[in-house]
Amino acid sequence: MTTQDPDQIRDGIEQTQRELSANVDALTTKLSPQRIMREQVQRALTAMGSIKERASATAAQKSAEADGTAAPAGSTATSPVTRTAGTVTAAARRGIEASPVAAGLIVLGASWLTAWLIWPSRRGSARPGDRGR
Repeated sequence: MTTQDPDQIRDGIEQTQRELSANVDALTTKLSPQRIMREQVQRALTAMGSIKERASATAAQKSAEADGTAAPAGSTATSPVTRTAGTVTAAARRGIEASPVAAGLIVLGASWLTAWLIWPSRRGSARPGDRGR
């Protein structure tokens, strides 16, 4: 049986405390509401940009089909759908910049609602927000 020096034990305890503190700090940073909100807002902005791009491409394709001509590659055909998508995206960006907390709460609520709606409804699986009902 080996015995450890009290100084070695103390050093081991201090090292463990430092490691635990670092882990708690990392979790706190990762789960901070501000960080989560920023990520959700960024995802929403990315999704809006993607929707705008798809709407522009679809509008250009529909316009070319209606005219009977193919739109040249890289053309920037401006249709009412494209202008509306641009207006909606710009308005959303202004709203987010004016009130980022409100925008984050809206995105968080929409995410929660989406998760609640698509959550499997199998017997025994709790939906988000259910408390053992």
